[in-house]
Amino acid sequence: MRLGLVMLLCVVASGLAQAQNAPAVPSDTAPFASVERVTGHDHLNAIAWHQSSAEFEATARMAFAMARVALDAALKDKTRSALPDQQSKGGYADLPPAIITDVDETILDNGPFQGTLMKEQPQRPAGVWADWVELAIAKPIPGADEFLRYAQDRGVTIFFITNRNSEKELATKKNLEAIGIKFPSDFDTLFLDRERPEWRGDKALRRAAAATTHRILLLLGDDFGDFTSSYNKPTADRRAVAQAEAVRWGRDWIILSNPIYGSWENALIEFNFRMPPAERRKMKWDAVETAPTGSR
Repeated sequence: MRLGLVMLLCVVASGLAQAQNAPAVPSDTAPFASVERVTGHDHLNAIAWHQSSAEFEATARMAFAMARVALDAALKDKTRSALPDQQSKGGYADLPPAIITDVDETILDNGPFQGTLMKEQPQRPAGVWADWVELAIAKPIPGADEFLRYAQDRGVTIFFITNRNSEKELATKKNLEAIGIKFPSDFDTLFLDRERPEWRGDKALRRAAAATTHRILLLLGDDFGDFTSSYNKPTADRRAVAQAEAVRWGRDWIILSNPIYGSWENALIEFNFRMPPAERRKMKWDAVETAPTGSR
């Protein structure tokens, strides 16, 4: 008995010694024998969530359900406008109703394109994007097509304001028509980047152009720039503006989740787009807060 106990203690001691000298291995790596082959990518979780999760489906449908309620309320109240400038100027009550929406990740789902960027890491991402847009096969974000048809059935004009290049107007219109959108024949409702010389990046001028002929009931988008020109400010200022406009979220402004890309990421790197990837990651890493030591 004593000899067996001694042998058991020796085995345990040997095991502890080996464990102390071994590299730390997360307990959940056993099923992933080839995990070292997977290239680290900042967007892996975000793209996987976007493409596969029930939570993405649910949050998108929830946003468009809120948009229906907000649309109906705004149709009944002619004092309502989703644009602060239009609201302050007045004179819009009798204009025909309209909504303004972004396209990418608000109406059209570009998940397959994002997956291609992550897995294949092409040398010319712009060329891959151009090819994807020309295919005009992007599916609607869950609930988007139903909501837009709901709005059009109620006589509401839909203005699409997108930073897709104006060269992609026909392909963009083709894709939107494929999901059931009907475009007016007598005036333009698809406002693209550089369609006019002054229409570059910031969407404020295009929102103002829509407001000259229509009362804007709602703004829909996935990026802060779809609602305000404050998208290009530092992160703390962006948060302050979002808080200052708290009354508009869910009433005049409907935002969809997009953790893959956007001005939020650009703000974290201080809009320095020439920064090497490693330095970008370092800035994002440094921006993440951790819990106080006493809480662990």
